[in-house]
Amino acid sequence: MNSSPKKLLTLDLGNSTCRMGIFRESRISDDAFIDTNRFIDNPEILLKGTGKGSSPLCYCSVCPPAEIELVKWAIASNKELFCLTNRTCLDFPIAYPCPEEIGPDRIANSFAVHRTSELPAIVIDVGTATTFDVVNEEDGYLGGVIAPGPQGFLDFLHQNTALLPKVAYGSKAPESPIGKTTSDAMLLGARLGFGPMITGILNRLKKEVKESCGKAPLVILAGGAARHLDLENFEHRPFLTLEGIALAYLENTLAQVS
Repeated sequence: MNSSPKKLLTLDLGNSTCRMGIFRESRISDDAFIDTNRFIDNPEILLKGTGKGSSPLCYCSVCPPAEIELVKWAIASNKELFCLTNRTCLDFPIAYPCPEEIGPDRIANSFAVHRTSELPAIVIDVGTATTFDVVNEEDGYLGGVIAPGPQGFLDFLHQNTALLPKVAYGSKAPESPIGKTTSDAMLLGARLGFGPMITGILNRLKKEVKESCGKAPLVILAGGAARHLDLENFEHRPFLTLEGIALAYLENTLAQVS
């Protein structure tokens, strides 16, 4: 009879970043990440040494080029892969007309919350895109909202104008709300505008969920970019996507055993 592994390798292939972590004792540890473009060029930078061991590498992907390179690496390394999709999250209701349209990272987040958190809940994942996903006990994944990520505001200005520079959202912002350089002015626009956008969307969703469920939702922040946000003191679970990937694999393993 098979038994669940003591530790699992989990991998989230994102549009901007690929993050790997070890799931053991119900939590993620020993995480590492690289830019997605670097992963596409050479997956071994992140995956070196992970081909050993009998347990599969469990992943989800919103970046097809990165997934192609992962599969090539797995074949060369003789490493089994487990891919989280809407079909591999067992007994997880999805009240969505076309479940295959939902990003696997959003499914992973919602699946983890459905299995481990008080419900109803709203998951906010801040990355290349900012996603808001609503989960309740009976219907599971209900849907949500997609908005630009914080860096997206700045990249849009740089890519669609002739003179505005490239600015990183994580750069140090001036203390004054009046920017004295073009870069500071752009950064202030993103910093001062992104939080209110989040709050506005969230307040509308909280109102809707409370009216439909009769209970105020728990709000969970996911994604590494969330650390830059000046929001209320919500629960922050930076490895939520990786947790969902691991939980989906473990439930599949138990289903096969039974």
